[in-house]
Amino acid sequence: MSSQPLGPLPDRSSLQTNAILLIVLGFVCGGTIPAIFGIIALVKIDNDPVAAQKMNKVGWIMFWVMLGLIVLCFVGALLFNVLMLGAISLPLILGG
Repeated sequence: MSSQPLGPLPDRSSLQTNAILLIVLGFVCGGTIPAIFGIIALVKIDNDPVAAQKMNKVGWIMFWVMLGLIVLCFVGALLFNVLMLGAISLPLILGG
């Protein structure tokens, strides 16, 4: 049993579009966890649209968190490589 939403629900096609986008972008960019939430939201659209909306929202939050972590790891690895390359090449540049 679900409680009623505080605001009006988006229409079915909007929920369905968001869930499909979450599935595709979740598998491509954010890992499998957001995509799983998108699949659950897509399955629940007809029976329980409130739960589908919540799953969709949680999936998008997970997507952005995971995408942010991926970007942070990429920037960290890039920075580490630049610093290590600089530390290795510094004696060569200084003539040591």
